Amino acid sequence: MLTNTFVLVGQGADYTTAINASKKTKEAYKKAYSYILQRDYKSAKKDLNKLAKKDPTFVNAYIQLGYISEVEGDLEAAKGFFKKSLALAPDYYPKAYLDLSRIGMKEEAYEEVVTDLTKFLTYDKLHPNLINIAQRRLGNAKFRPQALANPVPFEPENLGEKINSDDREYFPSITLEDELVYTVQIGQGQQGQEDLYRSQCTEGVWEERQAIADVNTSENEGAQSISADGKLLVFTVCNRREDYGSCDLYYSKKIKGKWTKPKNIGAPINSKNWESQPSIAPNSDAIYFVRGGARGQGDKNIFVTKLQADGTWGTPKEVSELNTPYHESSPSLHPDGKTLYFSSDGHPGMGGLDLFVSRMQADGTWGNPVNLGYPINTKKQEEALAVNRKGNLAFLASDRLGGYGSMDLYSFELPEAARPSAVTYINGITLSAETNLPLTAEVEIIDLKTEQVVLHLQTPRNGTFIACLPVGQYALNAKKDGYLFFSANYDLTEEKSLNLAYPLEAKLQPIVYKGDDITKKTNRKPIVLENVFFATASAKLKPESKVELNKLKTFLEKNETLHIQLNGHTDNVGNPADNLKLSEARAKAVMDYLIDAGIEEKRLQAKGFGETKPIDSNDSVSERAANRRTEFEVL
Repeated sequence: MLTNTFVLVGQGADYTTAINASKKTKEAYKKAYSYILQRDYKSAKKDLNKLAKKDPTFVNAYIQLGYISEVEGDLEAAKGFFKKSLALAPDYYPKAYLDLSRIGMKEEAYEEVVTDLTKFLTYDKLHPNLINIAQRRLGNAKFRPQALANPVPFEPENLGEKINSDDREYFPSITLEDELVYTVQIGQGQQGQEDLYRSQCTEGVWEERQAIADVNTSENEGAQSISADGKLLVFTVCNRREDYGSCDLYYSKKIKGKWTKPKNIGAPINSKNWESQPSIAPNSDAIYFVRGGARGQGDKNIFVTKLQADGTWGTPKEVSELNTPYHESSPSLHPDGKTLYFSSDGHPGMGGLDLFVSRMQADGTWGNPVNLGYPINTKKQEEALAVNRKGNLAFLASDRLGGYGSMDLYSFELPEAARPSAVTYINGITLSAETNLPLTAEVEIIDLKTEQVVLHLQTPRNGTFIACLPVGQYALNAKKDGYLFFSANYDLTEEKSLNLAYPLEAKLQPIVYKGDDITKKTNRKPIVLENVFFATASAKLKPESKVELNKLKTFLEKNETLHIQLNGHTDNVGNPADNLKLSEARAKAVMDYLIDAGIEEKRLQAKGFGETKPIDSNDSVSERAANRRTEFEVL
């Protein structure tokens, strides 16, 4: 706080400064300043008061007396000295306005702070660092009184003795199925051992916590993130011989119920800098994390790395919309993939690190951060928030009174304005229709409204995958060379979709069965084009059908010798003759689309069956909808 005098403009003739004072005054001031550097404030005050008494217009004496008074906790005296310097020489030391605003923040005199900072920012040739400080403080001074006057609902509940203890519990992350993973520091201070623990919540009850034995070592593991499907764990390790910098990100994968031996995630994510506090994107195709200077010094910023087509991680890029010249930390991306929670002391807040939320915009950038409000945020440090899949419950660490130890994990109902989009998920597996065994396949999920691919992945050898999706309407396609493609349609808008995973068995039929088995060939089921839609009682294709039809076109282009028949079906509502005619028209409409797209007409046939081949009863709306379908079969 006590520094050499900052002079912005030249002095006038009505006051004395360390520049135009007499030689004797300069020497006395230099001596007083040396006492300040030695923190001998008593001697410094004595000499500065003598100088002010001898020359009441000596501005520098009042400036330094103001700093000393603030250090000693006498804020009223400090304000008096800074105001005296401004009264004598308004343009000599404008930083006094910044000093007054600092005291005003301590006293919560926010209107005065706004006035002082507004005045300070009118001066020319201010140092950029001082401008940053002033703008940051001005934002806080405007935000805090509004936040205090409009508190948000906040009733945190301790997660209980099965999770919390007299150790420090912090940095929570949570899976789609409510498995909580968090860091525990056993022992306090620098010597405390950090390990990773887990607990499963079933019907609102937490099980006894367990150390993640396969991952924990005699060294520290902390600041982690578990993927939405619970199969990838990325965490922070510091000061190991093989590390790139002071702290690096490591990872472990869950295979057959056991975590693999942790490995350094490597370059380009890890560097000679400090990397920590990861957050895995919902479908494990990106990682958000924090990077600081060597040994965590300097400003900390949020970066993101994305999974490349070859399975490697791309060069991390700064999330510039969220970062400030100060500290951003603890990113936590919700499973909706569009809502990011993080901590910052650079955006307007209550003090220290506050919790913020930002939402991804249509162009892929992040929107303006919004403070979660008071009393979620206070003058203390608020850091590391995790939000469950439904978006209604948040988890954080707090050292509030009444806990089990110095820091415990709590949950609370997230205010409506801070909640993410509703999220559901598909629990899927790709199988061979011939053997009923798992099959590696390419899976693509497309938002039918936007026609955008929201997920593209290759299933592993066991064929399993979890697709985390915001509520909406989706087309799912699975394909593999040598197989007919699989199509499914998901209307994930029902309330039940928030409570239950949608199970999916994607069974792919081989184009040619082993040994060209005639029985299997003749029993081959037609492929339902689940994502081909028509206007009611019409053969006019809806625009959202293009996604599926283009997939079929690509399939036919890749398998040039294949001939197919397109089948149209209806339910039993209406006249059977009319239904037959409609089904024929619909099958013909699909054939025409493919021909227009470049598929040879001789490879295609179209046939309508009307209501004669139902695959379900016609007793309900959903059953009739299943019977109204378009298929293709290999000829």
